Amino acid sequence: MIPKRLYSLIILAVFVGSIHAEPLATACPLAPRPHLHVGQQAVVAPGVDVLNLRALPARDTGVSGRLYAGTTLTVIGGSSCNGGYTWWRVETSSGARGWVAEGTWEGYWVVPLADADQPVDPVEWSCGVGIGSRRCWLPD
Repeated sequence: MIPKRLYSLIILAVFVGSIHAEPLATACPLAPRPHLHVGQQAVVAPGVDVLNLRALPARDTGVSGRLYAGTTLTVIGGSSCNGGYTWWRVETSSGARGWVAEGTWEGYWVVPLADADQPVDPVEWSCGVGIGSRRCWLPD
């Protein structure tokens, strides 16, 4: 028989071991796997002409600003799933705040600052180990 105290420690260890170091983004089934997180520095990806900064995480809300390739952002909230996009609340270096969509299966519009020079393919990123095949099916 396992002593009560030892049993409690085992349960606690299993629980703590199952917690991720950083919270996972809200699942958005039609969007590629997110690779941003709150508190992270990000940048509008190279090749993005204009990215709308929106009042709310939805395409049909007002545009409160326009962001261009190379614009540095701080992720301050999110994620939110709406309209097949993963949305993040961001703040620019000038203090403007709003929501941006991370991208589509064709490409990410916002990337971690550390990855700005290394484009990430959404399909490769999303279809890695541990992601269900229903999200990674590609036509022949």
